[in-house]
Amino acid sequence: MKINNLKINSFGKLKDKELKLSDGINIIFGENEAGKSSMQKFISSMLYGISKNKNGKDISDFDKFKPWDTDEFSGKINYTLDNGEEFEVYREFKKKNPIIYNSNKEDISKTFKIDKTKGIDFFTEQTGIDEETFYSTAISEQEGIKLSKSSQNSIVQKISNLVSSGDDSISFKKSLDKINRKQNEEVGTTRTSQRPINIVENKIHRLIDQKRNLDSYRENIYNSSDRKEKLIVEQKQEEIQKEFLKEVKNKLDNNRIKTAEINFNKNLEKEYNEKIKELNSKISESKMDQSYEKVSFRNYYIVLAICIILFIALMIINPHKIINFAFLVPVVIIMYKRYNDSKKAQISKINKDIDKEKIINEIEVLNKNREAQEIEARDKEEKLEKEIENEKIELIEKYEDSLEIGYIERNLNSTYDNLLKEIERKENRINTIKFEIKTIEDRAEDVNNKLDDLAKIEEELEDAENEREELLSLNNSYNIAKECLEKAYNKVKENISPRFVSNLCDIISKISNGRYNNIVLNDDEGLNVEIPNGSYIPVSRLSVGTIDQMYISLRLSALNEISDEAMPIILDEAFAYFDDERLENILRYLTANFKDNQIIIFTCSKREKEILEKMSNRGL
Repeated sequence: MKINNLKINSFGKLKDKELKLSDGINIIFGENEAGKSSMQKFISSMLYGISKNKNGKDISDFDKFKPWDTDEFSGKINYTLDNGEEFEVYREFKKKNPIIYNSNKEDISKTFKIDKTKGIDFFTEQTGIDEETFYSTAISEQEGIKLSKSSQNSIVQKISNLVSSGDDSISFKKSLDKINRKQNEEVGTTRTSQRPINIVENKIHRLIDQKRNLDSYRENIYNSSDRKEKLIVEQKQEEIQKEFLKEVKNKLDNNRIKTAEINFNKNLEKEYNEKIKELNSKISESKMDQSYEKVSFRNYYIVLAICIILFIALMIINPHKIINFAFLVPVVIIMYKRYNDSKKAQISKINKDIDKEKIINEIEVLNKNREAQEIEARDKEEKLEKEIENEKIELIEKYEDSLEIGYIERNLNSTYDNLLKEIERKENRINTIKFEIKTIEDRAEDVNNKLDDLAKIEEELEDAENEREELLSLNNSYNIAKECLEKAYNKVKENISPRFVSNLCDIISKISNGRYNNIVLNDDEGLNVEIPNGSYIPVSRLSVGTIDQMYISLRLSALNEISDEAMPIILDEAFAYFDDERLENILRYLTANFKDNQIIIFTCSKREKEILEKMSNRGL
């Protein structure tokens, strides 16, 4: 692959820049802070897009390279693949998807697959190299030559994929992830919630709980049955008592009516007595009036006699007739008035005698009526007492077999109000008993329905337990498969591409003038190197320049293995810690062994150009 030219509209501090690149080595010189790293980042961002995530950094690449003084944030790259196909990509970095043109400038963007996160991942589809691998091999950022252990392992894994399957996309990690995903989907774990093993475990627990509840229900229904029988007996007893109390009440109601009739007779008798008493009182008053009249007439005659005597005496003493008659006139008037009064009194006496006779006759009638009421009241009272006694005997005989005699006698002698309260209490208790019996019956019906399902539950429980055994067996099979895959992967890693290891050792040997000849990789320690005494130490313990040599060697060696496309090698201040000898060695190696690769070197030093010119003059 060859990058033909770049057009930077605005990216970081770069504006309106165009750059044409050639085959072989391209040296882009610039002072510090001139924008070399921005241009290197522009190339990778055009091919893979620019991330808005910080990814552990203080600021995201998007925010870092977004221009401050303009809304323009775009550019274009033109490149040709090894098969001769030419493409031109225009990208507005604020948008997820670029526009991809073919050599005829036709928009072919829709012909590429779209990643939900990254958008159109066209460059990975064209070269087979994803962004992570690109940054681990083809491009070395300033101060970023050293590869992390994860990046080293990623390179090893891709080469392992090629060794084991011939396709770097068929990886151990992807295969393991696929198995884990299938295992998670078809079985699940204790950490999942809606997977088959969790569902069947929950079902088993639910069925066991149902079965346990039904067993307890079965015991409860027996206890409830005993309780129901006792309640029925109690209800029957309460209803008999209620019936007895109502009969007592009804008889009291009837007796109260009869007692009212007796009281009515007694009240009439009392009224007659009072009336007779009143009439007798009138007769007594009449006798007193007669006595008063006799006394009055006696006094009248005495006064009359005195007046006559006085008149005779006056006639004898006083010869004057006028004076004597003056005394006589008032006496005559008084005597006349008394005479009239006496006449009226006689007439009144005759009338009173007549009224007295009527009163006496009325008293006789009242006495007869009073005696009749007295006799009727006494007869009724005696009859009622006998009836009450007979009713008590009848009630005792009727209920003595079903009720305690003490209860019967106590309530037969109870007051009417107490009877009403006792009847109400019985009704309340009977209703309570009926409700409790209904509750027991409803619960029993529900339990019986559940007990009918017990066989079904036990069958479902057996099926669920069998399903769990099958899932556990399947889970064990997945674990065995993962174990076998991991063993195979480890075996492949132990025999990882002799060509890759040989190439890596050859590169480091040449650029270190034979000082280091053997390099190994492992998952735990990453890149290790054999030192002259034969022991292996981590590359991190070497000098900075030697470390850079090691990681450039690893990148270049991996680059030859992971893609059929001759990817451009982009080095941003990669040789800052190289002395002249090491720099000449690496440039000589790049020139001799990567003739098909376009090499772009960003540097603030003229050493690379001078050494290349010297090498050219010497015919190297």
